[in-house]
Amino acid sequence: MSFSVIPFYTPEESLRVINGKWKLTGQNFRVWKMHLDNILRAQGKFYVLDKPVSRPKSNSPEEEFTQYFKYMADESDVMSILIFSISSEFTDRLRDKSCHEVVKDIESQLGFYRHTCKLLIMKEILSLKLKKDQSVKDHLMEMRRLFKCLTRLGYKMTQEELVYLMWYSLPKEICDTASAYMKEPKTDVAALHENILASLEPKPAPADLMDTDWIDELGDLSCPECGSKDICEHSMNIDQIEIGLTDAPGIFMIDCLITSYESWVIDTGSGNHICNHLQRFTRRKILRKDRSNLRVGEGTPLIAEAVGSYRLSLSSGLVLELDNCYYIPNMIKNVLSFDLLVDQGFYYKYDYKMISVFKNNIFYFKATPVNGPFSHVARGGYRYFITFTDDFSRYGYVYLMRHKSESFERFREFQNEVQNQLGRKIKFLRSDRGGEYLSDEFDNHLMECGIVSQLTPPYTPQMNGVPERRNRTLLDMLRSMMCRSTLPMSFWGHALETAAHILNRAPTKSVEKTPYELWKGKKPNISFLRIWGCEVYVKRPTSEKLKPKSDKCFFVGYPRTTVGYYFYNPEENKVFVARNGKFLEKKFLSFGNTRKDVDLQVVDEENTTPIVEPEIQHENVEPQSEPIVEEAMKAEMQSMYDNQVWELTDLPQHCRAIGHKWVFKKKTDMDGNVHTFKARLVAKGFTQTHGIDYDETFSPVAMLKSIRILMAISAYFNYEIWQMDVKTAFLNGKLTEDFYMEQPEGFEDPKNPNMVCKLLKSIYGLKQASRSWNLHFDERIKEFGFAKSEFEPCVYTKFSGSIVTFSVLYVDDILLIGNDIPTLQSVKSWLSRCLQMKDLGEAAYILGIKIYRNRSKRLIGLSQSTYIDKILKKFRMDESKKRFIPMQHGIVLSKTQCPVSSQDQDKMKSVPYASAIGSIMYAMLCTRPDVAYSVSVTSRYQQNPGEPHWVAVKNILKYLRRTKDMFLVFGGSEDEISVTGGAISWKSSKQDTIADSTTEAEYIAAPDAAKEAIWLRNFLSDLRVVASVSRQIDIFCDNSGAVAQAKEPREHHKSRHVLRKYHLIREIIRRGDVRICKIPTEENVADPLTKPLARVKHEAHANSIGMQYLDASS
Repeated sequence: MSFSVIPFYTPEESLRVINGKWKLTGQNFRVWKMHLDNILRAQGKFYVLDKPVSRPKSNSPEEEFTQYFKYMADESDVMSILIFSISSEFTDRLRDKSCHEVVKDIESQLGFYRHTCKLLIMKEILSLKLKKDQSVKDHLMEMRRLFKCLTRLGYKMTQEELVYLMWYSLPKEICDTASAYMKEPKTDVAALHENILASLEPKPAPADLMDTDWIDELGDLSCPECGSKDICEHSMNIDQIEIGLTDAPGIFMIDCLITSYESWVIDTGSGNHICNHLQRFTRRKILRKDRSNLRVGEGTPLIAEAVGSYRLSLSSGLVLELDNCYYIPNMIKNVLSFDLLVDQGFYYKYDYKMISVFKNNIFYFKATPVNGPFSHVARGGYRYFITFTDDFSRYGYVYLMRHKSESFERFREFQNEVQNQLGRKIKFLRSDRGGEYLSDEFDNHLMECGIVSQLTPPYTPQMNGVPERRNRTLLDMLRSMMCRSTLPMSFWGHALETAAHILNRAPTKSVEKTPYELWKGKKPNISFLRIWGCEVYVKRPTSEKLKPKSDKCFFVGYPRTTVGYYFYNPEENKVFVARNGKFLEKKFLSFGNTRKDVDLQVVDEENTTPIVEPEIQHENVEPQSEPIVEEAMKAEMQSMYDNQVWELTDLPQHCRAIGHKWVFKKKTDMDGNVHTFKARLVAKGFTQTHGIDYDETFSPVAMLKSIRILMAISAYFNYEIWQMDVKTAFLNGKLTEDFYMEQPEGFEDPKNPNMVCKLLKSIYGLKQASRSWNLHFDERIKEFGFAKSEFEPCVYTKFSGSIVTFSVLYVDDILLIGNDIPTLQSVKSWLSRCLQMKDLGEAAYILGIKIYRNRSKRLIGLSQSTYIDKILKKFRMDESKKRFIPMQHGIVLSKTQCPVSSQDQDKMKSVPYASAIGSIMYAMLCTRPDVAYSVSVTSRYQQNPGEPHWVAVKNILKYLRRTKDMFLVFGGSEDEISVTGGAISWKSSKQDTIADSTTEAEYIAAPDAAKEAIWLRNFLSDLRVVASVSRQIDIFCDNSGAVAQAKEPREHHKSRHVLRKYHLIREIIRRGDVRICKIPTEENVADPLTKPLARVKHEAHANSIGMQYLDASS
């Protein structure tokens, strides 16, 4: 079972959650008000909510004016907190009201809700009775849950009243049994709960010590769950107990008399006391090993060896008796459960970053929070930071760290800079007793350098006041900067370095001059300081004539080694250095620019795939701007009217209308010639909320290998391949949710300009638009007699005697394949009646792939020559030299070739490495298996590519330039040299397991090949056109050891360590699905997918997998 209590929050944490998950929505008023009070008390501004302070008269004393002006400033700050922490439905109450009036108004509005909840809960308590099939324990826990709900709503009852209600809910026989068991009247709910359960516990028969699961030492203990002193179901199932942790930080370090092995924390979410040593146990029982698992955190199991009573000596001089404390030797910290302490009558008082625990008005101990890593990882993977501050000048250094273990390296970096650049010597290093400062490596280095290490006593931060105060100031500045900015939380590292940069140049009361002047010996230049996070327009170094001359960026910091600024470009998701920019600081200071309560996830630049297809976008384009734009927009609007996409209506109360934008696109043919200029009205789906505006969004598309399989079948059986395009496909999907959209600008209804569009169809841009269209097509195609393939959701089959028809869907592109033209014509007619279709005739071009067909030779070839020309031109390789192979044999790429210095890294940032990889990868996935290995190798270094890696990518482009006219060929007459044989499925990737031999490597790869073969056979069986598919599929391997190992188990010292999952190949062979065969290496056509080959071998293997030159003009 899991225990939890309401966690403690520091004022900083309350400010964070009150702007996030605990923003006021109505039902959470109590929790919201608790956090608001916590914040205002810490800031000394809680008095603002008590009563407004009126403006003093002109002849009033100066003290009253001073008090009034302070109140007005605090009123403004509190109002800012209110604005950020309440939802939009309450914002109208802020107008022309004081903070006191706003809170009272909201509280009065929600008073009726709380009153209703109290009545409903009390009614449920009075009507709740123990059911026949319900356990007593579950019933009592439900009663206690309802009692807590009443308490949270402000309705307090005495313990005696709660006891009467609990007795009232139980049947007579249980009450009689429990009354006889209880020795004295109980007026405590927890005690009553415990005694009722104990009275119902059966007494076990006496047993010999060796027959039980416990070994008794130093007396008896009660079961931690039910209180029984005998063996019960709870003590037999210790593995079901979990230590539940709350979401918010609630772990505090206890101030106690500790030894080297004894360090305790109090956890607000733990349901058990846990100790990692046996020195202070007074009684204990040994737990049976197979019944002693506890789970902590996210489910990590730990073994509890014993449970007993523990005496904890506190610094206050008192001793705390911990009953039912579990002994877990592997626990790093000893854990004190605050939940159990509360049950024993303890209570707490919270002060800034500290709690004090009392019982019966007697102080027991105090606890301070444990500082952990930042919950948001900074750009670069940083989670920690360390500061070094000069005690005399107050000048400080900040270093970001990925791990705490980097502290020593950061200190050495700081020491070298101070000694070499400033000629200063470090004499003393004062620090707390953090583990990062107490390592042997750190101590030895300090002794070698003659630096005296001064450690402060435990829990005395005042002894190291300068850095402690500086850290607090830095965090306050950081929090303010992040709250005011719209940048993602991952930029806290840049914000922290900027805060330290400013703090070193700001005057302080501690010293006469600024820290920078005392440390550097010269006055700082503050003319270049800018507001962190403001928008900046940075001029591009080189720009084309028709493109903007500058980019919209954000200012994020000051480089340490370069004169300039750090700017963040959200479009390219990169941070770069530039000297000048147009800073929009006044716009940043405007009230409207506030942080969203949910940060959008930042997509790494390396993982974005470029869209090579030319596309232009305009938002809020006037229809009269260009004739071609106007015609395209009118055509799109007419399509909306024809499909009855919306109806005009008034916007209902408490609903919002989403925006829209126009997207313009040039559609080209297979040769890149523009044949259509299309305008599309798109809804701003990014404003939708999951669970409210949409639920499921997944929509399948046909796999490329499925299309290639059907192409090979069509070539072999000479099937017809026709193509159709669905006009405005997404407009056919029906919505199940109510959506409202603003009327398109320039096309408003003149009679009802203030109405909104209630969407009836899934317009482009909505998150569920693709799924709605896919479901609609699925219904329509099935009505005509098609059946969906079980192994490919976007391939549909229809059989009628010897007539075979296939339908393939890829978003809005449809391929119709079959052996009977009248049947295909009837399918076309049916789809045209159901949907607005465009008949494209015989398929010639799909997904950027050119389809070449020679019926006389029963041959089909797939080529992407036009697409390759586009990417060559994009990366300026259209006039480069040509290469015969994609990767040179003997060339080895590694991480050691990645740039290390910041100068080299900045140089490589201007190289479109990831974009080039993504562009080549699409060609590889569609028609070019001959470059699969080279793409697999070069794609591993996208995060930090070096010059050798970029040269390797350019070599692939040079190879594609020479071979751009090659086709992936399927079919061919039997008198041809190459008979049916183009590759339909391929994969080249780095294994995630280290193998110590080629035998092991190929044996590990065999299950993946077998699984792909099984899918291929299942899919072909579903198509019912390949008779030989029922036979075993041959898998060829050029390693004799791997073949022998797969066919039959052989015990060998080199293969004993192989994991069980890799032995799946044996089971697949045993079932008769596949057969593994030995093949000579020179005949293995998969060789180009595993290593670079010389020209002759590469060309031979490329021809074997179907890569050929064809005369497309014939």
